[in-house]
Amino acid sequence: MSDAVLEIDVANWVERAKADPIAYRQRQAVEVTLNAIAMTAKLNDKLYLKGGILMGLAYGSPRQTADIDLTTAFEVGPEIDDQITKLMNGALPRAAAKIGYVDLILKVHSVKRMPKHIFEDAEFPALKMKIAFAERGTRQEKILEEGRAPSVIDVDISFNETLRQIQILELTGGQELQAYSLVDLMAEKYRAMLQQKERNRNRRQDVYDLNRLIAEGEFDDAFRAQLLDVYVEKCRSRHIEPTKDSLDDSEIKKRSGSDWETMKLEIGELPVFDDCYSKVTEFYRSLPWRK
Repeated sequence: MSDAVLEIDVANWVERAKADPIAYRQRQAVEVTLNAIAMTAKLNDKLYLKGGILMGLAYGSPRQTADIDLTTAFEVGPEIDDQITKLMNGALPRAAAKIGYVDLILKVHSVKRMPKHIFEDAEFPALKMKIAFAERGTRQEKILEEGRAPSVIDVDISFNETLRQIQILELTGGQELQAYSLVDLMAEKYRAMLQQKERNRNRRQDVYDLNRLIAEGEFDDAFRAQLLDVYVEKCRSRHIEPTKDSLDDSEIKKRSGSDWETMKLEIGELPVFDDCYSKVTEFYRSLPWRK
């Protein structure tokens, strides 16, 4: 666990979207959900924030995601989805009231098991949760009462992930939330780059995020050694054997750059992909690889 508590100004992150009413309400829903987890011991002890929201809140990324990605220490069981849903639905109204969003109603709308038919036996199962939200006294509230979802935020919960170090985040208002440490965050993004081939997916965000973290950070030899150690462990947990030259694979580079230019819609000015990939690869190769 990281010794220092990292203070996160979630309220300011929400206010920065005030010019866009839809994004503003969505960020409020995210703030409520994070506080609901933080103030509920049975959730906060087992859920760890990662992904784009962590990048935005803790590391200033301008990528405008409202999806919440979590890793969990809960054990997979036949009722785990119902257990987490019950805890969330009990905490969401309390969290909304605590942080002053008295007109915002939130509840879990749906939870899907992934993979559907072998969830409990899968090596790396996940839950895909949708949290619906509506403003009190509006037509959206009536839609929500009918069991439909007027607006939602997506919450992805991954099981059986390797997690070496935890960072404590202090949210606006003082609630503390557990999250990935910087070393785990970077290691998982490097692993995700390698997984693009076997998963047949394109992940432009990992190169962008890693380039940003590398450019703004100062990494000593101890950090680089720890990063390599955690990265290799994460890769091997997914049956991948990484090497110093893994990112030289042309298919990984092609997939990492696919639809790169579309990020301009999110962040405005966008760095050149080839420059970013080169810096991310250079840093990767600088890790203390053994011969």
